[in-house]
Amino acid sequence: MDLLKKINTQIKLLFILSFFVLSCSKIEKKSTSWNVASPDSTLKITAFLQNNQLFYTVLRNADTIIFPSQLGLELNDRSFNDSLEFVSALPEVIINENYTMLLGKQKENLNNAKELTITLENAQKKQISIVLRAYNEGVAFKYVLNDNEDTKKIFLAENSTFKIDTTSNAWLQTHGLSTDWGPAYEDFYEAKKAGLNSPDSSGYSFPLFFKSKNNWILITESNVNETFCATRIQQNCQNGIYKTRFPAAKDGLGTGNVLPESNLPWTSPWRVIITSSNVGQIVTSNLVHHLADAQIEGDFSWVKPGRSSWSWWGEHDSPKDFKRLKAYVDFSKLMGWEYFLVDANWDLMKNGGDVKMLCDYAKTQNIGILFWYNSGGIHNNVTERPREIMPAAEKRKEEFKKIAAWGVKGIKVDFFQSDKQNIIKLYLDILKDAAAAQIMVNFHGCTLPKGWARTYPNLVSMESVLGAEQYGWSKIFMIKAAAHNVNLAFIRNVVGSMDYTPATFSDYKNQEHQTTNTHELALPVVFESGITHWADREYEYRKMDKNVLSVMSKIPTAWDETVFIEGEPQKHIILARRSGSTWFIAGINGDSTNKDFNIKLPFIKLDSAKVSLFADGKSSRIIDFKENNLNAEKSITVKMTPKGGFVAWIRK
Repeated sequence: MDLLKKINTQIKLLFILSFFVLSCSKIEKKSTSWNVASPDSTLKITAFLQNNQLFYTVLRNADTIIFPSQLGLELNDRSFNDSLEFVSALPEVIINENYTMLLGKQKENLNNAKELTITLENAQKKQISIVLRAYNEGVAFKYVLNDNEDTKKIFLAENSTFKIDTTSNAWLQTHGLSTDWGPAYEDFYEAKKAGLNSPDSSGYSFPLFFKSKNNWILITESNVNETFCATRIQQNCQNGIYKTRFPAAKDGLGTGNVLPESNLPWTSPWRVIITSSNVGQIVTSNLVHHLADAQIEGDFSWVKPGRSSWSWWGEHDSPKDFKRLKAYVDFSKLMGWEYFLVDANWDLMKNGGDVKMLCDYAKTQNIGILFWYNSGGIHNNVTERPREIMPAAEKRKEEFKKIAAWGVKGIKVDFFQSDKQNIIKLYLDILKDAAAAQIMVNFHGCTLPKGWARTYPNLVSMESVLGAEQYGWSKIFMIKAAAHNVNLAFIRNVVGSMDYTPATFSDYKNQEHQTTNTHELALPVVFESGITHWADREYEYRKMDKNVLSVMSKIPTAWDETVFIEGEPQKHIILARRSGSTWFIAGINGDSTNKDFNIKLPFIKLDSAKVSLFADGKSSRIIDFKENNLNAEKSITVKMTPKGGFVAWIRK
């Protein structure tokens, strides 16, 4: 009897357990909301079904960062915009990964997040997975189609939206209507209220930047690859709804398909929302790189961030003049800079030598040469040379092999003029072939950084900025430059290296600087770029005070640590950057008023240190210099004049 009772008890327990499992399964099937919180529990991204459509929200503590916003994809043979049913959710995953960057705002990085993947199906029983990831500094999501299908699928639309409180302040860049020059992310970040439509049908470029009550929000994308295009925001943003859209048909002179296509399985780029109540955590965030693919295999010890002289800004015809270029090589040698960039039309060089002779001479001076190339191709009609090399795989590989043998260290590739899928593939093909030849890459006239510098460490910088070249033709730039420069540090430079080509002390033709010389000197510290191209004429730099030349020769381009001290968009920004045991503190003023600061530096661990301070002088063209030991309070006092700046160089 005891044995029979025991068997009956076990049967009852098994029945109860089975009922519990079935009940849980039914509960899971009926689930309509799923969320994942950041490691510190301050941020939460929640996905939920409503009327069989998928939405998400983002909260930081009790504050709503992103209001209910739709998710969805539409392909030529299936739609995931409605009629969705929950299928399953994978167990929450903890991401905890350390990685090193060869360049950027911080060398050692921690990729720490929590991740949740949910799967839904449409009325056709086709499935889509949504991956939600939450960091202490932001959240991200992406789409995954796990079917195995060799037939290419065409993406008709991505319906990702970002709904922002319309009382928020916004700083947004109009993407720009297609012209022969194409979109290149070269406009101002205009201050406005959230929810206002773009001035034209081009929409807005990423990144989007907002202040919503006490929270700062930056929205962008990461890990775009050849299976998709880069995206932007459509024109209509009523009710604060910012919706993604594909490139314009006219981009790239109408070449390339607007609608991306891919075999399955397929994974989308990440949609990234960086947010904090402290704007400094936006500035110092490396979230775009956290979300990128890990570094490709290979030894990248040959990638050397550094400083470069550059002749084109003040002397457009100089790349054809051997004697003028030789003077810039000599100036790089004098300054202890590593490189000299030879810009467009160098294959037409004359007046004393050719480009091979220049490379040979630079070798004797231990200066690395960088070459400019036209990316076209049929996607642009820019006549500057060399062209017709980059789009042709075999020509490109042969060219890289040849110039590597000459000792060329890097290339600058320009005028991409499109974010379509074919051009995204061209970017990545160039990076891969250049890596194989041990050549660094700088993209100009290009898309926004997408985290590629983590995956391909030979990508040292990208333009995608309204930079100092604008002094050559834009009076509006001259007027707006100071506030624009401040905005760039809060918005554009957050997502990756930025080749602004800074520190132009002299005027270009009749385009007089309204920024002070000290403001210009601060830019190579405030702005981060794997190679800094000091843009002024070498003979103008030679006129500078010896102390100014000394600090110019010492400012690095790769940083171990970046600390935000204070600032506000358009107003001013003060940053501290460390390389080894040496610190550079720099600030720029976007306003037309004097500003005084007593800056506390508790993060400086040196027991004793020398401080070289470069500050605004009696006129905008004068840089005052003084040198002292760092005081016991570890603080410095500075004054920035209207549109001015400062640099403090602190070392043992």
